[in-house]
Amino acid sequence: MANRAYLFATNDATEHLNNLSEARFPIPFWYKLLMGFQVEMVPSQLWDEKEPIALRARLSPGLERLFEFGQYLQSQELPDVDLLLDFLERTKQFFNQDRASSPWLFLEAAEIYDLIPEEPAEEQNEQLLFEIRRIYVDLGKILKDKPDDIRKFSGAVWIKDLFNDWEASMDIRWSEDLSYALEDEEEDFS
Repeated sequence: MANRAYLFATNDATEHLNNLSEARFPIPFWYKLLMGFQVEMVPSQLWDEKEPIALRARLSPGLERLFEFGQYLQSQELPDVDLLLDFLERTKQFFNQDRASSPWLFLEAAEIYDLIPEEPAEEQNEQLLFEIRRIYVDLGKILKDKPDDIRKFSGAVWIKDLFNDWEASMDIRWSEDLSYALEDEEEDFS
């Protein structure tokens, strides 16, 4: 196993997954931000597991939130604003190619869950779901109030993690070519 999380776009029935990105441990902050809208635990489409060890969330509102937060971050003192601007531009270009027409995102993280074999994958998925929902709530407050210094936002551990690992957090590779390549042909979900 490659110990990666895989991000896909999918239709309402989650019948076909279109490759978007993959990342090694830890699951990137930006994946979690994207997964914030109507996120739910669902069965895996990659692994033969009965328990709901994957997550599904709305794509379009997640992208809107990503760009809104990226815009806000530019008003902050950042470790390297060019990395953020490059990440936002790469993301915009990738999703402007009709990829945002799919209604859902699908996150498969079972390979990462396997790194902690003593904890069931379903429990780790529940923890990830909780973390995503916490980020969603925090971001709502941050984007409403727009504090002058985001680092002073109370209780959001993810902010500290984002700034402490700034370079790695911006290193997301958007691509239809993943190491776990799906054999399905690309579909139009519009």
